[in-house]
Amino acid sequence: MTPYSIIIPTWRNIPFLDLCVKSIRNYSAVPHEIIIFFNEFDSEAENWLKDNPVKNMQSAENIGICKAVNDAVKLASNDFICYMNDDMVTLPGWDVAFEPYLRISDKLWLSGTAIEPGKANPCYIGNRDYGDSPDNFRETDLLRDCERLRRPYNMVSTWTPSIIPKSNWEAVGGFDEDYFPGYGSDPDLAMKMWQYGCRHFIGVGTSLVYHFAKATTVRFDKPDVEIMDANAHFRKKWGIRRSRFLRKVLQRDRVITPQFLEKMINTR
Repeated sequence: MTPYSIIIPTWRNIPFLDLCVKSIRNYSAVPHEIIIFFNEFDSEAENWLKDNPVKNMQSAENIGICKAVNDAVKLASNDFICYMNDDMVTLPGWDVAFEPYLRISDKLWLSGTAIEPGKANPCYIGNRDYGDSPDNFRETDLLRDCERLRRPYNMVSTWTPSIIPKSNWEAVGGFDEDYFPGYGSDPDLAMKMWQYGCRHFIGVGTSLVYHFAKATTVRFDKPDVEIMDANAHFRKKWGIRRSRFLRKVLQRDRVITPQFLEKMINTR
């Protein structure tokens, strides 16, 4: 079983982070390396670290997700980087499900499948409300339903949690730090990986996490403005609209059939 270096950026979100880390420790097949970047490090985070000694980096200011993750990756000692949100809870078998795919190519992007209380996108399992915070999280009910929620198929995905070989991450330079606080950074990284030659963007249907959904991003006053800026930056940088790249080039959210996988691999 392959260990990952799990990178978790967090921003004054200790109750969610605590639940996330506990789930990784409780439901992982092997002890993965956990690396946390604390934006706006404060006394609450300092006290949490006393009881949870993990690799970490800190900033007195909020430097955003992209720079936080890029900096934290420098501490990683394993061959695979797993980028995870602090408001996610891993479920039993989440890491085991990735194992058959880790060696299919030296250029690779794997994603888990998130269960969310809100509206779904094709790669997320939506309308499954097991709580919107650690205070009302219905873990027992979720564990009971976990097996029937697993999808027996995979999809093209760049959603979080994401697993990328560390060598790939270093080759493409990680996240573009111009995306602040982080909106739009995942598609940009996907474009970097595509340009690098990656054709395996696989959302594994049996690797499940619960996502409280936007526990951090909703704290920004005007997220729509940031998203529009991300769209403009992507188009200026790559010469294509972000939506077109995801829909027409990457074909994200499509079910991966053997025929479609062969088509993707042969795309140049």
